[in-house]
Amino acid sequence: MNSEGKVLVVDDEPNIAEVVRLYLEHSNYEPILLPRGQEVLRTIVEERPSLVLLDIMLPDISGYELCEMIRKMDAPYHQTPIIFLTAKGESIDKLRGFNLGVDDYLVKPFDPNELIARIKAVLRRTVQVPTDVSASQNSSRKLLEIGNIVIDLDQYRVTVGGKRIDLTPKEIELLHFLTSHPSRVFTREDLLGYVWNFDFTGGTRTVDAHVKNLRKKLGQHDTWNIQTLWGIGYSFEVVQHV
Repeated sequence: MNSEGKVLVVDDEPNIAEVVRLYLEHSNYEPILLPRGQEVLRTIVEERPSLVLLDIMLPDISGYELCEMIRKMDAPYHQTPIIFLTAKGESIDKLRGFNLGVDDYLVKPFDPNELIARIKAVLRRTVQVPTDVSASQNSSRKLLEIGNIVIDLDQYRVTVGGKRIDLTPKEIELLHFLTSHPSRVFTREDLLGYVWNFDFTGGTRTVDAHVKNLRKKLGQHDTWNIQTLWGIGYSFEVVQHV
């Protein structure tokens, strides 16, 4: 049976790491266990894991710092999906994690079956298509082009005016979702459900933070914009010039 991919588990609690290892192997993933953060970047380059499970409270470096460092790596490593698996369960901790570009957040103690479900959900959203795919495969790619913006959800690539914009996977997913439904207004709760897939109590602020980051990175454009409807939510608007 073929492996579903490698999962890098960074956790200094042996009991937690062992439970995660057993459930990953049972689900046909290849776990790579690290008790510290100092080897994470090198391991990502050498092993090319499909996903990183990352504790926040590590003995040598915080998971927050590691997440930020991963997101600053060269392509394609900077888009490696990350799930925080941590005892820090306050809304402010979750918000900080999502703002740094984490793809999901699970609080200890956790249900190992839920962890596996979240891993599968994140990988479904972030799996990339090789550049040498056939023409028939290319025809089915989730590609959106509106004005000068092109969003390729299969390649996780966004260009504006032909220039690639460096976005996190979650920012790309949010942008793709909004542009797929032009002029439709979504509440923050809607976007958490559609884009993040799991309920995130007290987490509507992370939507605001991601929209703010998108606007900053994408800049202002004459033909489209992400519109705020105060007290309601957001929409992607195509500007019609007379």
